[in-house]
Amino acid sequence: MADLLHRLTPATLHAAADALAAGTLTAAALAEQILARHQAVDGTVRSFLHLDADALRQAAAAADARRAAGRSLGRLDGLPIAIKDNLSVQGERCTCGSQILAGYTAPYDATVIARLRAQGMIPYGRANMDEFAMGSSTEHSAYFATRNPAQLDCVPGGSSGGSAAAVASGQALAALGSDTGGSIRQPAAFCGLVGLKPTYGLVSRFGLVAFASSLDQIGPLTTDVQDAALLLDVIGGHDPSDSTSLPGTAGGCEAALAGADVRGLRLGLPREFFAVEGLAPAVRQAVE
Repeated sequence: MADLLHRLTPATLHAAADALAAGTLTAAALAEQILARHQAVDGTVRSFLHLDADALRQAAAAADARRAAGRSLGRLDGLPIAIKDNLSVQGERCTCGSQILAGYTAPYDATVIARLRAQGMIPYGRANMDEFAMGSSTEHSAYFATRNPAQLDCVPGGSSGGSAAAVASGQALAALGSDTGGSIRQPAAFCGLVGLKPTYGLVSRFGLVAFASSLDQIGPLTTDVQDAALLLDVIGGHDPSDSTSLPGTAGGCEAALAGADVRGLRLGLPREFFAVEGLAPAVRQAVE
């Protein structure tokens, strides 16, 4: 079971980007590492509803060719990222974990996908989720349940459980999910990751199949804080296609981590959370 909880090498987007720049890693090699891991473990973990291996290989080869020709799209060119099944990726199925949309293929890219592509990143796979994001365990996909790679008899959380399990099991360096009332943060916690629900309006919802539009936000699931900041810099910013998008530009999150110091900050813990009947002693101890 411990073998299912795994990190890729390099284990983070920023480390992989450094390795690509140094010439010690190629996008093609990273793609093959991901596909080998997927082949080895996803029959057990069941993170993905669909993964097009050929498309991932072709995109990685194109990124390597751009870099070799001196036409790289930037630091992140060639880095793959797993995508929750409620985000539109042109030409790919988008079922939201539901049989209702079993035959639907997205005709356009969500804004966040377009922004990833502009940096050369490679969106891949359709990560499993609770049907239409209505759930908190990824047991309620119409197709199958996803399992927690840390402990298979436990849930990975939800509704972005497929995204979280993919990163935790080493099938992705990072993933995008969506959060309405905890659907990124809770599976991140269950799978030992960093999960972020951005400030409302910071990340465009254009191309996200809505659950509750007044609350939904797209955000990252990553192995460390720097990767979460890096992805927020990529996907954030005003979008005229989303009427709730905040004006102005985003960015600077990763840069703000340099020299950041959390000493002196105070954390508040609601007493009521610890009065809940059935709170597992191990959970209480870990939080305290």
